[in-house]
Amino acid sequence: MSKDYYNILGVQKGASEGDIKKAYRKLSKKFHPDINPDNPQSEEKFKEVGEAYEVLSNPQKKQNYDTYGSADGRGNGFGGNQGFNVNDIFSQFGDIFGNASFRNRNKRGMSKGSNIRININLTLDEIFSGINKKIKYKKNVSCVGCEGKGGKSATCGKCRGLGIITQVQNTPFGKVQNTMHCPNCRGEGNMLIDPCKRCNGNGINLKEEIFEFHIPAGIMDGEVLIIKNGGNFIKNGLNGDLLINIVETPHEKFRRSGLDLHQRVNLKYKELVLGSAVQIPILNGKIKINIKEGTPIGHILRVPGKGLRRNSETGDMMIEIWLEIPSNIKDKNKSIIEQLDI
Repeated sequence: MSKDYYNILGVQKGASEGDIKKAYRKLSKKFHPDINPDNPQSEEKFKEVGEAYEVLSNPQKKQNYDTYGSADGRGNGFGGNQGFNVNDIFSQFGDIFGNASFRNRNKRGMSKGSNIRININLTLDEIFSGINKKIKYKKNVSCVGCEGKGGKSATCGKCRGLGIITQVQNTPFGKVQNTMHCPNCRGEGNMLIDPCKRCNGNGINLKEEIFEFHIPAGIMDGEVLIIKNGGNFIKNGLNGDLLINIVETPHEKFRRSGLDLHQRVNLKYKELVLGSAVQIPILNGKIKINIKEGTPIGHILRVPGKGLRRNSETGDMMIEIWLEIPSNIKDKNKSIIEQLDI
């Protein structure tokens, strides 16, 4: 069974985009691991809330989820949401805590660079067979001059290299202890004393990357391929991810529904009445189908196994039968039609 994302965020199915975003901001702040460091259940809840927002905030994924019960539109049998990443959720609207150093922290406490999102347009023919693609993009990489450290540094005297400080405040309810990132070193624990001239102390250089990758056959429109560490580097931290978003371009002949392909075939009147064998196009050639005598207009024929392939699954070709109406009819043919009592 798929998860009830509306219930997870505490909103109704018809909730607006603003209500969904408001609910996510509230819950993600409540269950954020930095606020609940000793509560593993809170971290799981945080990921679940992020997963729900990832789907309901994306119009295509939301439509797929409402219709088929999964973000990719393939139903529960194909394995749920594709390409979910909690870190990427934060990048959509910034840091909800007002302090960028809270964002994108991994379990070892290291900051993570921002993700890079790239759209790839694919034709239905490319999706049918799968294809290798090569992209060129720019990303922040670790500075070769200082190895991403920004230059020579010394231990921060205010936090003694811990990166955090503790403050005690008196309140009507007693003393409250707050732990926060050190404002002197911005939570890094070190102070830069001799900035690198190559990167001006930022620890990063901009570089153009060429990346080649394989797109599997049958991939869905809106799916996201996650290339770990393919995103931006951050000083004293880790690389973000490269997120490749699949965009399917419409086909002039076929319409896709999951792994099934639909097409309309126009036939002559005598082919529908008397029956016939006709050839129809598919993505990798042509096939012959038999039209039974007296086939009605609008009838749909299913040809198994002639749709898209995805791993061990194969879709079907759905053929809608339609009547071809000639525009210019010769007089002798008009006479013959008029004599027909059908």
